[in-house]
Amino acid sequence: MTNYAWHDGFIPRDFPHEPFDVADSWRQSSGRTNGLQLHVERFSRTAGPLPSGFVDEMLALLEQVEQGELFPRIAAVSSLLLLDVRPAPPARTDTKLTYVTAPDPRTYPLVKGPDFDALRAYRELHQKTNTDDTVITAPDGSMLETTTGALVMWGNNTLYIPDGVWLPSVTLHQVTERAESLGIGVEPTRLTPELAAEHPLWFLNSLHGISPVSEIHTSSGVITPPPHLDYAQWRDWWWDGFVFEFL
Repeated sequence: MTNYAWHDGFIPRDFPHEPFDVADSWRQSSGRTNGLQLHVERFSRTAGPLPSGFVDEMLALLEQVEQGELFPRIAAVSSLLLLDVRPAPPARTDTKLTYVTAPDPRTYPLVKGPDFDALRAYRELHQKTNTDDTVITAPDGSMLETTTGALVMWGNNTLYIPDGVWLPSVTLHQVTERAESLGIGVEPTRLTPELAAEHPLWFLNSLHGISPVSEIHTSSGVITPPPHLDYAQWRDWWWDGFVFEFL
């Protein structure tokens, strides 16, 4: 990982940076990005407008990095703007989740960044071996999101989103926008493990894209959500959304 701070341009930094006031990140695949403007807009809603030239210089800097799979992150800490250039892991073909009814670790559920330490501690405390992420639940036990991504469920030609408070996910926004364009209804509902035993459940984020949930590990056993018949089309649609950003 290579770290930079913005001072009318990016300069290398070697000082610690967390906790963040706000952060955002996305996959960069061989120089291409998917929904970068949406990530910038989400970041700016909390951190304020980015300085003139920030995005252009960031893209130019990323172009200098060896081509491949990257996971850049921008962050605001007090008056500083930071950029971390990180390698991206391979995208998951499926996602295995831990389900636990535990106190919500989030203090700022609508802002990405300030809860990173709390979410990391939540995973370390609750996540079962051989699962990829841990579900965050509402007091009624329904699934709101995971510590690193959004959740959606399918049924009756309807895309169900969680009924509750969750981070405004860029990938979820993209998926719901496409569903509506195809005439598919989008409705909030309580997403429960019991429903997931009968309906396809997807994990969404900008690192792994659309990843079907293959297992939910609960205190009483493992739930296996059924597959979505059109998953491959949706997966390919998301990966086809990667484009070169022009400076």
